[in-house]
Amino acid sequence: MKFNNLHDFVKYNYEHGYYDNQYNNHYHKNTMKDYDLGYYQAKRDYENNGRFRHYFVQRIIVIILNKLSKNKAIEIYRYITGYEKFKKEYK
Repeated sequence: MKFNNLHDFVKYNYEHGYYDNQYNNHYHKNTMKDYDLGYYQAKRDYENNGRFRHYFVQRIIVIILNKLSKNKAIEIYRYITGYEKFKKEYK
């Protein structure tokens, strides 16, 4: 599978809520920007269990992928940026 096809596949499934167990926010997720999705997910993680996910390695990988693929992974980068923003505010 080519990277572009993989990117489109992951983005489609993510936007349709297939990677999240909470389907009640399905419409809300589709209308939010990637940055806001990350910010909202960090907020939910904090409220649900008081812990955050770690995206340090993923962030580096996404930065490299963006350089190699002409920003095809920019949505993931924005998501991680939003997540990290909330994390810094509440740590």
